[in-house]
Amino acid sequence: MEDVISIAENPLLREMCHYVLTNHGKRVRPALCLLAFHLLGGEDSKRAIDVGSAIELIHNATLVHDDINDEGEMRRGAKALYKEYSLGRSIVAGDFMFALGFQLMGTTSNDVVHFVISAAAAMGSGEFDQKKYERNVAADEAQYLKIITGKTARLLECAAKCGAYLAAPDDLESVEKVGNFAYNIGLSFQIIDDLLDVIGDSKNTGKLVGNDLVEGKPTLPTIYAMQDPTYGARVREIFENPSADYSDAAEAIELIKKTDSIDRCFALAKHYADLALKDLESFKDSSYKQSMIDFANFIVSRDR
Repeated sequence: MEDVISIAENPLLREMCHYVLTNHGKRVRPALCLLAFHLLGGEDSKRAIDVGSAIELIHNATLVHDDINDEGEMRRGAKALYKEYSLGRSIVAGDFMFALGFQLMGTTSNDVVHFVISAAAAMGSGEFDQKKYERNVAADEAQYLKIITGKTARLLECAAKCGAYLAAPDDLESVEKVGNFAYNIGLSFQIIDDLLDVIGDSKNTGKLVGNDLVEGKPTLPTIYAMQDPTYGARVREIFENPSADYSDAAEAIELIKKTDSIDRCFALAKHYADLALKDLESFKDSSYKQSMIDFANFIVSRDR
């Protein structure tokens, strides 16, 4: 990805892209792309590396724009790009990274491009769905799952399907199974990610605990807690308050911990991880299959 960014003629634009990518996340999407490629017998991984890198660039571009849209202060323990530089320049940098991502896919197949375009469209839809339910106490589990399907699950599904398709374009059944695995992993991943906003350590997660509550995001721990007969009313009051700050979020978190919300979130995350594992059963044993199994199990137990 660094070599691709070097084509930017403007030094500041290169610097901003480096800022985003140096402060990297878990690289889940390119990892899934490569694992799926090798799971289905792929050998020369260059194209899979290029496509996985392209997906990571596109993912990071959406994060740049999401931070602007959500007015987020921090990203992975550092200032959001628009806070470090400027809003206008950050929009352009995000657009540039989108363009680089699609350029990096080069002459890959139309099917792979279609996978990526469909996932990118789903991400946009998911962002709008989330905005619709910000500070909206009517948000429920079904609406939450719809949001995270677009924002998270579809791009993980896309990454795995791209890798699988590059290895075995004629084995569409296996491509779909690998895609289903990653889709369910995506749901599990995001549920745990949102749960860490309540029970996590900011030193590990890279963001302030309670950040989602302050921003009014309809995450599952809050949704479940708002349904509680004893503590739900106060959690709802804090959630729908546009002036809620981190002290209010801290109060809400203490109330959430008194409900069954956390246990329910863990149970649902494990449910989707178990569904993901079932999609791998038909594949022959290999180090790549074992890595995907380990990843599914890690998702539910992670602390960052």
